[in-house]
Amino acid sequence: MIENVKKSSFFQETRLSLKDINQNIKTLQNELHEQQGRIKQGEEKVLSQVTDTRKKIDDHFDKLEKKIKQEIVEITSESKDSINNKLQILEKKTNITNKADQQLQDMDRYATELQTYFGLRKISLEAATTDSYLKSIIGDHAFNEPTLLFNIGDTIDNLSSSIQSFGSLEVHKTHCKLSLVTHKTKQAQLVETKIKSIADIKSCLMKTLKPEFKDIGGIVVLPNGNIALTEYSDYNVLVFSTDGKILSTISVKPASAFDVTYIDNKTVATTSNMGIRNGVNLIDIHTEKITQYIPTTYPCYGIKYYNESLFVCAGKKGIFKLSPDDSSSIAILECDLPSWSYIEIFDNKIYCTYDETKSVMCCDMNGRVIWKFKDENILKLPRGIAVDNYGNVYVACFTLHSIVVISHDGQQNRQLLSNADGLYYPYGMHFDRRNNRVLIGNQSRTHICVFEVIN
Repeated sequence: MIENVKKSSFFQETRLSLKDINQNIKTLQNELHEQQGRIKQGEEKVLSQVTDTRKKIDDHFDKLEKKIKQEIVEITSESKDSINNKLQILEKKTNITNKADQQLQDMDRYATELQTYFGLRKISLEAATTDSYLKSIIGDHAFNEPTLLFNIGDTIDNLSSSIQSFGSLEVHKTHCKLSLVTHKTKQAQLVETKIKSIADIKSCLMKTLKPEFKDIGGIVVLPNGNIALTEYSDYNVLVFSTDGKILSTISVKPASAFDVTYIDNKTVATTSNMGIRNGVNLIDIHTEKITQYIPTTYPCYGIKYYNESLFVCAGKKGIFKLSPDDSSSIAILECDLPSWSYIEIFDNKIYCTYDETKSVMCCDMNGRVIWKFKDENILKLPRGIAVDNYGNVYVACFTLHSIVVISHDGQQNRQLLSNADGLYYPYGMHFDRRNNRVLIGNQSRTHICVFEVIN
């Protein structure tokens, strides 16, 4: 019963099952981390809505307050003007009365009886006229005192008692579409993948992002939905939201920032091809600090984090695996790999672009070449590379302003996107497998195109 048990299929099946379980655990962990990111985004969105609503209410009440204050000023100004006019008239009447009184005093002292007789008739007439005026303005209610009263609107007066909440919150749970994978279902998926044709792939431009940056080396979608890219000429890593708003700018000087990959929710890794600082930088995007530097003896270009290791394209050396734990470096594939090469990993396969030979290579995790693709009519100066959920390979063609899609086995190919779709010297790219979208960074005109891919 125990003979050759280590070589038995049961032993191998158990080993594969344990490997699948670990992979499934990691998948579930990643899903939960991504949910945390999406919950954070949802929280920020709802808080923003509350703030915006409060601002709209405040703005509306500010307008109402301004309007009623203006009415108050107009009414009181009119009353004040009316009172001032009456005061001026009364002041004139006072002057006339005082003058008449002085005339009477002078007549009493100096005038003859005849002069006094005629002067008195005139003064008496003026006094009667003034007295009549005073009685008339009293009778016409001209001296009724205006009193300003303010009645608060019923809706506003009852506002505090009628409105008991700012709004209502609901939690909608979206069904999780994750499926756990075993080596048996992987085989079934492989069969399904093989029968899918790249001729059926369609694309639709979702949006164009134009954050302020000079050029782009690499781009990646973070678990929380934000986007990170490398600003190659200025040695920066930029993190921005899905609407193009820059959230942080992190300098990696004296190193360069060629390509970028994410390790977890808060950590990204960038490559440097500067002779004085060849290697990889690990960056905490929350603190905007470099947390670890892994030096190498070779310039580093494309980078991908996979199964707790970093895989980099080493100029003129090949493909190497770096350990973030001890900074060790192991050669996966030794070859004369040109500069400006990019790397992608999917389903335990490594994909790499060759700039000088105008080709794309696929190999296993041990460096054994599975297939190579080369066609200068459709592929020139390949740059960024990405892989979709079916293993189809997308390559950015720098000088042809296009994206070429290659089937998972390297046997089929066609141009998927071109300059007519808004591409202009495409460089770094990333396939967001969760949302089935491909992000393409155009080095010239500095913009990012986001396409939905329909298989």
